[in-house]
Amino acid sequence: MSTNMNDFNKNTDTKLKDTLFYRIEDENLQPRSRIFFKSRECVMWALWLMSILIGALAVAISVFVVLHHQYALYEATHTNFFTFLVDILPFVWLAVFVFMTYFALYNLRHTKHGYRYSMTTILCSSIVLSFALGSALQFFGLGYTIDSQLGKQMKMYMSQEKVEVKLWQQPESGRMVGVQVLDTVEPEKFIIFEDVSGNRWRIDVIELFPEDKALLADMRRVRLLGEVTDLKNKLFHACGVFSWVFNENTTRSDLSTSRQAFVDKMGQFKVQAENRLAEYEKQTFDSASATNTPPMSVCANIALAR
Repeated sequence: MSTNMNDFNKNTDTKLKDTLFYRIEDENLQPRSRIFFKSRECVMWALWLMSILIGALAVAISVFVVLHHQYALYEATHTNFFTFLVDILPFVWLAVFVFMTYFALYNLRHTKHGYRYSMTTILCSSIVLSFALGSALQFFGLGYTIDSQLGKQMKMYMSQEKVEVKLWQQPESGRMVGVQVLDTVEPEKFIIFEDVSGNRWRIDVIELFPEDKALLADMRRVRLLGEVTDLKNKLFHACGVFSWVFNENTTRSDLSTSRQAFVDKMGQFKVQAENRLAEYEKQTFDSASATNTPPMSVCANIALAR
């Protein structure tokens, strides 16, 4: 009985050895040195680290977009906040973040001891690391810097500055981006404004507030809100001037001030409209002044003010 068992074990070992040798020969397997496996381990960890860093860049730019646009003058460009979000969210970077998170998961699982950790643990750790590092980068202003430099170096990349220009450079809709280039013989009534497309406009500034005129007079890039009165001859009636907020020195306080100025102006236009209506009603019942017409206000009639 013992002899038969020994013969069986020998036959089994022989078959196993034959199978192994056959597979080695068939698949042309070659021995690998210890250095090869150590190198592969280092590459996997390097790829994991790279995926975390790229994910952090995606987070930094996304955080920059969210923080910046919470003060956006979205009522001037969109009918509601949801459609505004659809236009400004950096979907490319969000997709990059998702892909890099998966890439980090894949590479860490293929390290020597990666199998010891659950997918949930690896996934959560990768996301937390990317968010922590990305938030730190944005804290030092790198979210804006990276987004801005990519926009300057890559024509096809839509930086947030390009997105803002696209939203505001629409004269037919009453919005422009540009700079005052010249005064006229009546600077208190008209100025010459050059938009980012290179077109020069004659701007009626009679309804602007003193602080708006001062902002224009600085001859820096601004956003202009109003109404085209003659598209062919490039005539534009200005109702509000707002600073251009895409530069590295802009603080959250500056953004908040710009937002509040916008809200205040819209409120003042509403009051102008109500006062004009009250004056008109008074004149209707006042025969002595019935021939007079109330002062017209273009700004009180723009769609946004209404």
